[in-house]
Amino acid sequence: MNRRQMLRAAIAPAVVLGVGTGCSEPEPEPGNIKVVDPGDATASPSAASASPTLPTGPLTGAPVSTPAAATRQAVAVPLRVSLATTPAGLDAADLVYAEFAESDTLHLTAVFHSRDATKIGPVTEIRPVDIRSLAVLRPFVGYDGGPTGFLTQFENSDLGGVTPDDDSKVFSGDYTSTAALLKAAPKGGQPPTPPLDHADEGDALAVRDLVPAAELTVTVSGGPPMVWRYDQTKSVWVGKVGKVTVTATSVIVLTMEYRTLDVRNPSPRSLPSANVFGEGAALAVSGPNSAKGRWRKPGLGMICTIADNGGDLLRPQPGNAWVIYAPTTAKVSVK
Repeated sequence: MNRRQMLRAAIAPAVVLGVGTGCSEPEPEPGNIKVVDPGDATASPSAASASPTLPTGPLTGAPVSTPAAATRQAVAVPLRVSLATTPAGLDAADLVYAEFAESDTLHLTAVFHSRDATKIGPVTEIRPVDIRSLAVLRPFVGYDGGPTGFLTQFENSDLGGVTPDDDSKVFSGDYTSTAALLKAAPKGGQPPTPPLDHADEGDALAVRDLVPAAELTVTVSGGPPMVWRYDQTKSVWVGKVGKVTVTATSVIVLTMEYRTLDVRNPSPRSLPSANVFGEGAALAVSGPNSAKGRWRKPGLGMICTIADNGGDLLRPQPGNAWVIYAPTTAKVSVK
């Protein structure tokens, strides 16, 4: 049984309800979606659409460049981006998670697997959102330290990683690369579990409530809106992050509660933090369409399931994806 069959068997027909939060991993609460074990990390989520000679990447559902690229460990890097930042490497990431951080900045978690990047950065500190997004994917993480409590959470997560203090040769100033991270990673790392159920050729994003879409906007109080527009000629969604234009095959907005974390070491400050454990509203765009639904992630070792309003899994087109963690106070609109 592949991942799609497992997840479909685990989803009840009713709509998933509720949003759960927590700084430490909460106990799963009853819901209409029963989350199962992620399954075989090497299994392709879209085997029917695979190239006859090359396997599909577990993060993109698209054929990889070489067979070895499908089975290697992923690497991940947290980046801090402001309007004045020129981030590097995002165009090669298979998956990017975006959290709205302090001072109108974004905290990005970029995951690389099927493609390489010679320059990734600026690398920033580890945060709880990185750990909670990445644990099920098992990447090797390159990061620049962090508050004491966050470092303890990282150590307890079983994720492996490296900082400039651990090995300065992995980094060049505020930047690193996939080659340097893979070289620093211990041998025996596993490929990531497929986090999304990608569509086969001709399949729609959702079984029901599919709406044509050309523009997606996420507006957060006090900050500039994040706008994505569909480029029909290239079949990608185009947005701007810092000073860089980025593209994605799919953009998925998960609405969730944020809370403020007060940290003391090494310096006192307050940080907004997305509560990625729980349930909430979802809106996805992929191809020229959008669909609304619900997401659910009970805990650290569980994938985040994203279903439409009838309980069937959303199925984005094969390719790279951005997952945006939107606060409940944000305005999310599509037209």
